[in-house]
Amino acid sequence: MQLEDYGFKVKEIGAYNYNYKYGETTVTHHMKEYFQEEDKTRIVILEKETRKGDNYIRLPRTLWITRDGYPPLSTDGALQKIGDSLLTLYFAGLPTVQSKEHIRIFDDSMREQLKEIGLDYDQLSPMIKSGKMFKGCTITGFIFTKKGVHDMALIETIQDKVLKSYTKVLSAPPCPCPVEQWSNMIMGPQADFEYHLFKEWGFDVPLSAQKAFFTMLVGQGHAILTQMKNWKNSSPL
Repeated sequence: MQLEDYGFKVKEIGAYNYNYKYGETTVTHHMKEYFQEEDKTRIVILEKETRKGDNYIRLPRTLWITRDGYPPLSTDGALQKIGDSLLTLYFAGLPTVQSKEHIRIFDDSMREQLKEIGLDYDQLSPMIKSGKMFKGCTITGFIFTKKGVHDMALIETIQDKVLKSYTKVLSAPPCPCPVEQWSNMIMGPQADFEYHLFKEWGFDVPLSAQKAFFTMLVGQGHAILTQMKNWKNSSPL
């Protein structure tokens, strides 16, 4: 995946390896962070694996994109093996979206894009749009699951279509979004939920480690560092 192919003119500003072993579970994270000062675009790309014995959950290419004045893009593609069960999963959403026009553009584009590969956006989106999965946050998007197989090629195809749809949103007039609502939810209640989910699946993942991972992914990152730098430059101390 080349970010330039989707019109992102960003510069890599960070690369992180966050790995640990807890009990019999090994967790590896590889993250790259990109930023463009002109329009305050921040992109984080994550590869993650949680493994215990023969069981694992692999996130081959998770994306988190923010730009001032627009809803963020959150994606999560997963290849899961628990016992004899295989699962391919893909989620994409625009959390905290405020503009009806942004919603319309994304929904219309995804409807068209997914139809090309035999998927029905209107069947895949109600779980996300209803707020059942992410409460207290406006969101549009979809979630897709394919049982019994690992289909990395399909994840890559859907990711490409999601990025094409998101760039159309970025071409529309801006409408500020309370992105911190999503960040706080992910770093708080969602981290708690996934901690219990990992335990249910038999993995040993401490809650503190899960919160740290989400903080690295969706925390303010470069924006906070810029604010601190500006404060330091203007401080009389």
